[in-house]
Amino acid sequence: MKDLNLLYVFEAMWRDRSVTLAAENLGLTQAAVSSALKRLRQEHGDKMFTLVGRRMEPTPYAVQASQQLLTALDMIRKASNRRAPFDPSSSRRQFTIRTRDVGEVVCFPKILQELSRTAPSIRLRTTFQPIEDTLAGLASGRIDLAIGFLPSLETGIHRRPLFSQHYVCVLRKGHPLEHADLTRELFCAQDHLLVEYSGSGHLVIERALVDAGLRNQIRIRLPQYLSAPHFIMTTDLVWCAPESLAQRLAQHYPLVLKPVPISLPSFEIALYWHDRFHRDSANQWLRDLIARTSYDLEV
Repeated sequence: MKDLNLLYVFEAMWRDRSVTLAAENLGLTQAAVSSALKRLRQEHGDKMFTLVGRRMEPTPYAVQASQQLLTALDMIRKASNRRAPFDPSSSRRQFTIRTRDVGEVVCFPKILQELSRTAPSIRLRTTFQPIEDTLAGLASGRIDLAIGFLPSLETGIHRRPLFSQHYVCVLRKGHPLEHADLTRELFCAQDHLLVEYSGSGHLVIERALVDAGLRNQIRIRLPQYLSAPHFIMTTDLVWCAPESLAQRLAQHYPLVLKPVPISLPSFEIALYWHDRFHRDSANQWLRDLIARTSYDLEV
């Protein structure tokens, strides 16, 4: 590639899927990015990115060439030993973070408060994707960070623990066991709600329920957390949930929290990012900001 600046434009388009966002994140005009895209197309003899709906999606050729082009840019950065400066106070960049609804409820209010104070023009976007797509997104830069309990994220991934958690039992106010000691025998006599998702470390809950002989007492399985209180409030179901989430939900719903009387391990909520962006100044800044806002989330 004759013009190395085209690599930066390719990387931004690969990450942002938008001429407008790529221009903002590169500090260029949209006309400049469009001009660079035209030169990219001429040099490669391919459209590289085409409009699909509202997003500029890569062509099959661009997907095939992406690993070589992005790796070449990494090598250039390492060879020059220069890191692009990042000024959060003036940046208009949009960061994409992979998390579930539980992460949005527990972590994001404090993250947004800190952003409004130190980086008022930065925007956040959350996404929830399967583990395979999350790994690919982190590697390509389409996803900047992942937050959660994701022990299956491994290849080329860095991990930074944020806070520890354990599980509690959640039931409705007015439940027959509201004022009782929730013994193992009483727990095992109840019907249960389970929030499940492949790739999450929270599979330990299902294993524990099955080991306790409760497979047939899992009356409903849900893919997300925030619908669970509506089922709990109108039934006598019991739900094992992360305590930080349960405490926040109990501020808005008539719920009762009790200790879990079967063995469930505690777990760590962590921040995950790809090695390609380990030394990226913007990524480093966001990681540090999230870590600062998470210091008091452990309960």
